[in-house]
Amino acid sequence: MRYKVMIVDDNMPNLIMAQKTLEEEFEVLPVSSGLSALECLQDMPDLPDIVVLDVDMPNVNGFQVISEMKNSRRLKNIPIMFLSAQDDEVTELESYNLGALDYIHKPYTASLLKKRIHIQIELLEQKRKLEEINLLLTNVIQGQKKKSILEQNAIVEMLLSLMAKRNAALSAHVLRIERCMGYFLPYIAENAAYKLDGDKIKAMAAASKLHDIGKLSLKDRYVNDTLSDDGEKRDKETEQLHTIIGSEAVRKLMPVEELESDFTRYTYNMCRSHHERYDGSGYPDKLAKDMIPLEARILAVVNTYDNLRNVRSNGKISGHAEACAKIAEMKNTCLDPVLVDIFLKIEKEIAEIIL
Repeated sequence: MRYKVMIVDDNMPNLIMAQKTLEEEFEVLPVSSGLSALECLQDMPDLPDIVVLDVDMPNVNGFQVISEMKNSRRLKNIPIMFLSAQDDEVTELESYNLGALDYIHKPYTASLLKKRIHIQIELLEQKRKLEEINLLLTNVIQGQKKKSILEQNAIVEMLLSLMAKRNAALSAHVLRIERCMGYFLPYIAENAAYKLDGDKIKAMAAASKLHDIGKLSLKDRYVNDTLSDDGEKRDKETEQLHTIIGSEAVRKLMPVEELESDFTRYTYNMCRSHHERYDGSGYPDKLAKDMIPLEARILAVVNTYDNLRNVRSNGKISGHAEACAKIAEMKNTCLDPVLVDIFLKIEKEIAEIIL
């Protein structure tokens, strides 16, 4: 590759000498003023790889040229080397402060100029190789991410299919949860403290569908919450095992130790911690407040609402207003108070989505 070097100097003997020194190895663009340099740079379709710029020029000096270049999106990344007959530290320091990569004192020898340009070319080549490697890695990561998302979706659909075959009510429950989470999460993301972006919201909503997969290993009477009034004694300790069973299944299926994706982490935490209580009296780990993962605290609000609206308690199912009132009462005990407040601000929309 033949690199292109622009030399800007109002001293014609110096300009000619620099051109003759470099033209055997580089494509040289000699320019005799700062103003001409800026005009050429604005009009050139193929920009120079390096600009060698004299500081002391009339009308538009080297400092003005570099300032204009650094303020241009198109020109700001061109490496700049300064030439100057001034031998004071202030001028040299100002050159570096403005973004110059090198500073050559006049008079200079042809061999020195060539050597200093070779150094900058080597740095430029290294930078471009790094950019190529970064682009390649980015493409590989994006490809892996796309593959990971496809595999993730396949796993989710497989498990949802098992849920539907095992228990239709459980399958309907998790699909309602996903719809509600998808609506609820953007409102939570408006609070900058939670650091939720679009990708995290999608992953969290998708992961919420798997929060009850641990129930697939339990007996029928523990799978369907709507059987709570069948008069049969229920073993709460056995029922609570679904949080541990589900999270361990996720650990084996999608190694959570690596935490390679938000989806894996969200799925594990939702399976294990969606029955933790804000006051620390939940299960299985007795976590409290912010020790409970955010995704599990969010799910707890949605899960509570859906259970109130669809699971019989004392022979009846709660209406929307009653369910919202009960959720309000659970602030600081079962549920995160900030998340409850956000939920109750959109409760009318939630009612339409979740049913």
